[in-house]
Amino acid sequence: MEAVAEHDFNATAEDELSFRKNQILKVLNKDEDPHWYKAECFFFGYLGKISRADAEALLLRPGNGDGAFLVRQSESSPGDFSISVRFQDSVQHFKVLRDNNGKYYLWVVKFNSINELINYHRSASVSRSHTILLQNMDSVAAQGTHLVQAMFDFKPQEEGELGFKRGDIITVTNREDENWWEGTLNGKSGMFPATYVCPFNNSTSAH
Repeated sequence: MEAVAEHDFNATAEDELSFRKNQILKVLNKDEDPHWYKAECFFFGYLGKISRADAEALLLRPGNGDGAFLVRQSESSPGDFSISVRFQDSVQHFKVLRDNNGKYYLWVVKFNSINELINYHRSASVSRSHTILLQNMDSVAAQGTHLVQAMFDFKPQEEGELGFKRGDIITVTNREDENWWEGTLNGKSGMFPATYVCPFNNSTSAH
């Protein structure tokens, strides 16, 4: 299951996990202690419930090269994850498999977490037919703009998130987190996924 952090938490022990408000966590075990859950932080590139088609549109936008990837919840197998990866002018999709011991894998090498799997495939191909090394998607943060335009509809799922429609112009107020930015729209403010927007260009806005 997933959880969204309501507050910042700074670890004070070796077996604790630090996280920031609104960061998405993957809960691995909540049965051992009613007050403490075992979890891991999602990484750059995790977009949750995004469709296969929207994933392809994001990865094929200008600025992304071979190996640009995102991780999403599987549409065909709820509870599982898929990795969508750009290669040339198309997108390949890889289902993340799990064995009986809960380890994650794509092919042969197995990992304790998806984070480890992602890091491994930054230097080892995710594909058996082509050499494709994972790399982060291009971020609009590099454009240095404070105005962005929504490429897709975004419906808030948690309190504190900012909803918008495709084409809306959003003013970015905070980009400290690479996955979730803060912004304002129509007098409302909140968090939104950075990969759902692109730099706003007045010359290409709708008439």
